[in-house]
Amino acid sequence: METINGLLDFLKQVVITTLSQLFWLLGLLFVFGFLLYIFARLTRITYVKSVGQKLDIIVTGWIGTPVHELGHLIFCLIFWHKVTGVKLYSPNAEDRTLGYVNHSYNPNSTYQKIGNFFIGAGPIIFGALVLYAIMYYLMPNSSAIFSGVKVEGSAFIREVRSDIGGFFITLWGAAKTTLGNLLRAENFSDFRFWIFLYLAISISSHMQLSPSDIKGAGGGLLALILLFLVVNLIILGIEAIGLSAHFGSWWNYVKLEHY
Repeated sequence: METINGLLDFLKQVVITTLSQLFWLLGLLFVFGFLLYIFARLTRITYVKSVGQKLDIIVTGWIGTPVHELGHLIFCLIFWHKVTGVKLYSPNAEDRTLGYVNHSYNPNSTYQKIGNFFIGAGPIIFGALVLYAIMYYLMPNSSAIFSGVKVEGSAFIREVRSDIGGFFITLWGAAKTTLGNLLRAENFSDFRFWIFLYLAISISSHMQLSPSDIKGAGGGLLALILLFLVVNLIILGIEAIGLSAHFGSWWNYVKLEHY
């Protein structure tokens, strides 16, 4: 019985470590992008009601669509997918598409299969990075915003390791803090805020993933999770049987749990 409990504790540690690493890799970026997405999306809803959807696509699409498609394209190149066609912005009234990136990959390549996740989720990842950049350079109080994000980010990691309920409470607190810093009264009198707002609305309104994006990302995410699980099984297994002592201080660089 003791052996079974020890094995279950070991597997639990592997799973928690894997989730923590994936959160470090993707979570903070997604959370930050999600908060900006909600802010810009709510603003855009009011805007669309005023000008209509067709004009909105013209006004926001010429910026948001290229960012969306570049999110796909960049990760296609990183993960060695063969790009067979690209249109960064080419509205098509017949199929209602604004742009596209067509690609193919080798199904026998684990690296390229993992790439499907990043390619599918590329508009969110790249879009969040672009939003991050324009906020850094355009928001008058960007230092206060990023300080808040850093503090909340540390809290996210603590909660994801211990209490998932506390994680969502922390997420809600981060949302209120970020939106509060964005909507400070003094920002409304600074022209840089309005440039940021337009760019943020244009980019975030086109960050949503299509059904095909989600399908491709799902398969890639499964491959990514399996890779992390296998690596952690090996590394934590080596530590559990005491072989890690032979690595000395180098073990801290090997053990992914510390990253």
